[in-house]
Amino acid sequence: MKERNKMSVRTIKLPADLHAMGELLLEAFHYPENETWSVQADEQESLTDMLRSLRRLWPLIRLIQLVSPSLRDVLLGYIWEEDERMVGMVSYQRLGATDTWYITNVAVLPDYRRRGMARKMVQNALDSIRARGGKVALLDVIAGNVPAYSLYEQVGFEHFTGRSVFDYKQEQPPPEHDLPQGYVVSPFDAFEWRTRYELARRIIPANIKKYEPIEQARYRRPRAMRLLLPIVRRASGMREKEIVLRTASDGQVVALAEYTTRTRSGGVNRIGMRLDPAHAELAPYLVHHLIRTAQQISPGRRIEFDVSQWQDEVIQVASAAGCVKRLEHHRMGLNLSL
Repeated sequence: MKERNKMSVRTIKLPADLHAMGELLLEAFHYPENETWSVQADEQESLTDMLRSLRRLWPLIRLIQLVSPSLRDVLLGYIWEEDERMVGMVSYQRLGATDTWYITNVAVLPDYRRRGMARKMVQNALDSIRARGGKVALLDVIAGNVPAYSLYEQVGFEHFTGRSVFDYKQEQPPPEHDLPQGYVVSPFDAFEWRTRYELARRIIPANIKKYEPIEQARYRRPRAMRLLLPIVRRASGMREKEIVLRTASDGQVVALAEYTTRTRSGGVNRIGMRLDPAHAELAPYLVHHLIRTAQQISPGRRIEFDVSQWQDEVIQVASAAGCVKRLEHHRMGLNLSL
């Protein structure tokens, strides 16, 4: 058996580590036993563009971080090196200006698994989050990934909600649905945080609020993001638009929806929404409208549709429209103050 070189664990160094981190994620998130879990080929193109643009724009990002402290807690983490290569990583970030943190990636190359590496890196991440004043840690795990799910349970995470990922691959769009009477639709400014906050406060189920409380600090975006986000998206070959739906009678917001489309070859389009269950009759219009719009703007690409599992009506309509569920994610939370 080959003798392994001395291992080391260090913090992520940006932007120097971005390229190697991307290669690690693509290899670690490939599952020959279940290809639907793997990073898809078009996702690889989008990820590569994103990492390349972050590296190119890093001087601007660093400048903005200096004037906007809340942006300094993004893309933190640890790298595990062994055999003179990067073999594992964990990354995490603060959600807004809150005490809640999200562990974005836990990745270990296949040849280095089952040695406790993931557990040690997660513990390192949790220790760092606590040291930074974090009170809650969140992460997502693919449903059916028993080893990862068991690890997070053993560390103390609790499964409290989830989301389903659908694909729309048909060349023809679903039939157009008229906007039901009594509603109006208009463009939405992504930085108009109060509308997003008020809708979430009204419709998010109570069991989710246990780990994801509806706080204004979660929804407020630093002013610097208004400058940075459009630049990053443009450099990454993405364009994002949002719409808001209101009742015509009193102007109450009942849904927010967005579509992200590619502006260059390759990659994947994405759509998403948050719909008040009391206005479920809007689901057919929204699902069909978003798919049709994404196809018109950026044709010939797979459309990925991420749906919270408590949005039952949206899931039913998506399935009926021709979207195929590819995988599910369990969201897990850990109270760090206990």
